[in-house]
Amino acid sequence: MFFLKKIFQKKLNIEEVEDLLYESGVEPKFAEIIVSKIKDKGSKEDDLRKLIKSELLEEFKEKKFGNFTPQTKSLMVITGNNGSGKTTFIGKFIQYFQQNNLQPAVIAADTFRAAAIEQLDHFANRFNVPIVKGVDKEDPSAVVYRGIEKLIENDVIIIDTSGRQHNNKNLMGELQKINSIINKKSNYFLEIKNLLTIDANTGLASKHIISGFQEYLPLDGIIINKVDSNAKYGALLSILKDFNIPIIFEGYGEDMSDLRKFHFEEYLDRLL
Repeated sequence: MFFLKKIFQKKLNIEEVEDLLYESGVEPKFAEIIVSKIKDKGSKEDDLRKLIKSELLEEFKEKKFGNFTPQTKSLMVITGNNGSGKTTFIGKFIQYFQQNNLQPAVIAADTFRAAAIEQLDHFANRFNVPIVKGVDKEDPSAVVYRGIEKLIENDVIIIDTSGRQHNNKNLMGELQKINSIINKKSNYFLEIKNLLTIDANTGLASKHIISGFQEYLPLDGIIINKVDSNAKYGALLSILKDFNIPIIFEGYGEDMSDLRKFHFEEYLDRLL
């Protein structure tokens, strides 16, 4: 249950409201908009929601929001911090492409975590898609090179990379090496996208993660995972405001169908 719904559960003073907003990941500049509307004691609940939504739509009216159109001859590189829901998202992504009549394949290049390879192998068997797997401690860029060569006839290749902290220069350098291999193979593809997974519970700290990855890799899209939990969902406002990187999907559960495209107005309806 997100913050405004909690606000209306009981009578709260303004200080309590502000605390609740911050706990939900809302940055001060957006909290001020919301609090100013709540101070209008003559507003009814439904009117208040409309007022806040209208203010936020106005705030973002010049912003272009991302859309995702699946197409053939695509390469999708999935990266993110440890625990950001990266591997589970890939399972959902496989099903998404199949539902759009495309044949995906997977490169399991996370050679530092055997469980990730096992999980992707499970998804590959479940959805009957080809997979190229690295072995323990193998150079991930070598796995990517081998995988592209073997899987190039498939419509879409999805690459899983090791979870890494954005401030670990050695691991981020490894990501650059993978990107270099991909660039050398770019003529094979009509579209290449680097997608960053973010745990919704990370809140405003996700801005540092995005900035950190952006230093080493051009980012084409953001996936927000785990939005079904008590997530700091309000932080997405700041991500959208501060970065010219579209949020393209939200993962909201463990089922493989629990994936939806990100639309700003629908996001506000869930938030409020």
